[in-house]
Amino acid sequence: MSSSPSFKGGLTWRSVLVLLMGAAIVVPASIYLSMLAGGTLAASAAFIIAILASQLALIFGEPLSKQELFIVYEASSLIAAANAAGIGFYWVIFRMFYVKNPITWAYTIDGTPIPLRVPDWLAPPLGSSAYFERTLFHLDLVKPISVYLAFTALYLVAELAMFMLLSFTFLEVERLPFPFSRIDAMLVDTLAERRPDRVKFFVAALTAGAIYAVFVVALPYVGGITFIPLPWIDITPITEPYMPGALLGIATDLTPWAGGFVVPLEAAVGMILGSLATWGLGNWLVLELAPSAFPEWASEYGRGMGIALIWQRSMFRVWFAPQIGFALALALVMVIRFRKSIAKAFAALVRAVRVPAESRGYPPMSVLLSMYFVGTFASSVIHCFLTGFPLWISLLYSIGLSFLIGVASTAAVGETGFSISLPYLWHTLVYFSDYRDYPGWVIMPVLAGTQSPGLTNIMSAAYLTQTKPMDLVKAAIIAFVVTQLLGLLSLDLFWRIAPIPSSVYPFTLFDWARIAIGDSLLVTRSVRIDPYVLLSSIGIGAAAISFFEAARIYLRVPLSGPGFVVGAMTLTPYATSVFISSVISNLAFARVFGKERWGEMRPVVAAGLMAGYGIVIGISIAGLFIAKSSWLWPW
Repeated sequence: MSSSPSFKGGLTWRSVLVLLMGAAIVVPASIYLSMLAGGTLAASAAFIIAILASQLALIFGEPLSKQELFIVYEASSLIAAANAAGIGFYWVIFRMFYVKNPITWAYTIDGTPIPLRVPDWLAPPLGSSAYFERTLFHLDLVKPISVYLAFTALYLVAELAMFMLLSFTFLEVERLPFPFSRIDAMLVDTLAERRPDRVKFFVAALTAGAIYAVFVVALPYVGGITFIPLPWIDITPITEPYMPGALLGIATDLTPWAGGFVVPLEAAVGMILGSLATWGLGNWLVLELAPSAFPEWASEYGRGMGIALIWQRSMFRVWFAPQIGFALALALVMVIRFRKSIAKAFAALVRAVRVPAESRGYPPMSVLLSMYFVGTFASSVIHCFLTGFPLWISLLYSIGLSFLIGVASTAAVGETGFSISLPYLWHTLVYFSDYRDYPGWVIMPVLAGTQSPGLTNIMSAAYLTQTKPMDLVKAAIIAFVVTQLLGLLSLDLFWRIAPIPSSVYPFTLFDWARIAIGDSLLVTRSVRIDPYVLLSSIGIGAAAISFFEAARIYLRVPLSGPGFVVGAMTLTPYATSVFISSVISNLAFARVFGKERWGEMRPVVAAGLMAGYGIVIGISIAGLFIAKSSWLWPW
């Protein structure tokens, strides 16, 4: 990548204008959809905006450059991926629901009901008029919103530092493949260059993706006719007599199938093995051979439970601690494995900070480190001041684990295309501390590196399209700021229209109750986290990852350590679909079309499938909005 002849700018007034116009439409719609059905517009909106912008510019005789089109597509995808849960103001409203919910009053800390321990910088006092005026522009919400904005600003500063450092490490020094980045790059190349050989494959795949989406998405959601159930075909009723507790199925969402075309075979094999070892064989073996080790899982499992229920119960009762252990093991192994690359990246940034041809214009190491430490350290201090939580644990989490998780997850994305996540890592640290209050559980210091893996994948696509890296960084900042601003206005509007939660936003009805109960269980330490299980999981995970990597490197066996951990965190239906698609792509189609030819065309096919699928989803959502909105009018 570093030998590419030249990088060109893509952040122009035209790309910014398209971006802002698309955001004004996409952000409110995506937030509404997330509260309506739990989804987002994501890729569908990005595909539609990119294709429309490309065609309109062509009609007016001023076609967008490849770099401009790349910025439009990727920044639009960042904006469209936003949902209500990604907007912090949404959680301000949730805390108000939590305080007033009668269920949460049944949970106590040292005899005091939890709602009485919620400070006014998380939710207004109980007698405040904010609870019935339903607007974010209320005086009693100034403190909660200010706290949120402070942590958000510090997170953005630290995350950008990690993003640029990891991009330089894994693209300039280590040069991992980042398989999914090729889909984005090929989509942009195809729309910009319109090469006949690529367009033929792209249009054929787009047609196939659109036809599939009609049967899977459009007819069920708009016409009420279901041919193929979303999001998966549940085969646990078939396997239950032989393997009770096993979570098995096949995904019907096209995304993992399209992604599997570009996932390396060793990564796909590692994923299916990790997923089966956890959700398939793991659930069954724990239930049959070791029920006393996980008594809650043994008592709560019942015949007839489907994928969703098995996942919910086994996640909290069996895999809560092991998944954290596996991810920490991957972090440690990846830092050790890439220690030379990380050191080279630090040295290269220090050495070549003023040589754009070598450093791609990344800021100096002193700037990146200052950004990282300002964001993480300041957030830890503020967290300690507000909650009384021990500062040293916050610093360990924010400064130390941010780096480990960022490196591990980016390495996983670089090799498999899939990231790892630790949604309850902070809660686990609090669980083992002596902290006995509410705020420290639900608000946490900055954990940088959570968005960096996905952003680094996009940066890989920027390299492939010869787009200036810093233009992508600037576009990401614009997308973030615009999303937050429009999110504030949209949430305020939706809240004024109807209470949240309510039947107008049906997903929030059960999702907020689930989160409230989950928070209460964690805060009162009603969820058991066994430290021995956690520590043993780190050891088992490190051993498995090392074995897989050694087998791949020395024995040429198609296995991947990061793929195994990603699989352990991926439900079997999705891992199965990725595995089948990767096998078809790497073994069957590579023979039919020729390895070199298929290697060039498979990102085109994957991009076409996702484009057709996304366009139909976008049109279906528009129809759904029209159908659902009409009854809100007073007449």
